[in-house]
Amino acid sequence: MLLTDSGNTFEAAPAGVHPARLVRILDLGTQESTYQGQTKHGRKIMLTFELLGDDRMSDGRPFTISRRFTASLGEKSALRPFLESWRGKKYQPDELRTGLRLDKMLGAFGLLSLVEAERDGRMYSNISGISNLPKSMPKPEGVNQLQLFDLGAPDWSVFDALSEKMQGTILMSPEGQAAIKASREREPGSDDEPFPLGDDDVAF
Repeated sequence: MLLTDSGNTFEAAPAGVHPARLVRILDLGTQESTYQGQTKHGRKIMLTFELLGDDRMSDGRPFTISRRFTASLGEKSALRPFLESWRGKKYQPDELRTGLRLDKMLGAFGLLSLVEAERDGRMYSNISGISNLPKSMPKPEGVNQLQLFDLGAPDWSVFDALSEKMQGTILMSPEGQAAIKASREREPGSDDEPFPLGDDDVAF
């Protein structure tokens, strides 16, 4: 689980339940992870939400918080129960066979549950769950621009807006290296020019 750091001074989002909107989906490519001494490689995505309740950062902007998932809808995956809790019902076998387009969820609202955690002497909030926004609760007005970065059809303007650390994470993946190579091959001799924008969407 990762948190975004907005600006030079980190402000942790408060624990609790918050109305939130999905504002960014990042395709991180295949990443290496180690858990309980075991190293694995898997395709990862990151979902970023803006919190639209009364709690705001000191400059008035909404808090943002992110969570990484393995791009899998298997029964033991973390992403599938997260999405099922959000939509309020389980996916049917035919839906899973057809495939889900996460890009269609950009801008969707929900109630995001955050819990406190400490790491390296600093307090953070982690996303523990999500549920439907009650029909009786009006949808708050969104603030942040919706962003999708898909390594199958990369929008490099979205990539350029990411932190250097996140850019490095994506470019370390084999899919990230392939996307850079493909972009340069399409525009020979233009390494300093903006990368072309993609028009297609990806379905995880």
